[in-house]
Amino acid sequence: MNWFSKSPFRRGEDVETHMVELLARAADDAGSPLTDIDKEILKRTFSPLDPVPPILLEKTRQLIKGILSGEALDEPERDLKSFGNSLQWVDDYRYSNIVAITVEVASEWRQPGPPLHGWQLTKDRTQLIGCGVLVVLLMFAIGIAVHLLFGWN
Repeated sequence: MNWFSKSPFRRGEDVETHMVELLARAADDAGSPLTDIDKEILKRTFSPLDPVPPILLEKTRQLIKGILSGEALDEPERDLKSFGNSLQWVDDYRYSNIVAITVEVASEWRQPGPPLHGWQLTKDRTQLIGCGVLVVLLMFAIGIAVHLLFGWN
């Protein structure tokens, strides 16, 4: 993965508008197109005082779930302008409704499974304690090695 990647969007190209257009295409494919007013609401800056109407919110959430689950998870760099990849290029200072809804859906979608029970929980906690003990022993070994090599008191 390239940690220092250049944005696939040109200067002046609005990422939120691109995301809304991708969502509009998905809505057209689903048979319930977005109106121009819906698109403007989604592009608008997020504000708790001016929420997205509940019908549009639920429709958008379902469409975003479909888009995110349809994108290839194992090949994230293939389409740099995909819906999920577009989220990383959003301007942090202008948090629009489409970004807020997408972040909410993505965080719900990627939550871990059910909590561990029984033997799985015991095994997980035993491994955690074992790793902690190994880290402490490694720190002691490094301290002894430094003392032997440099003779620090």
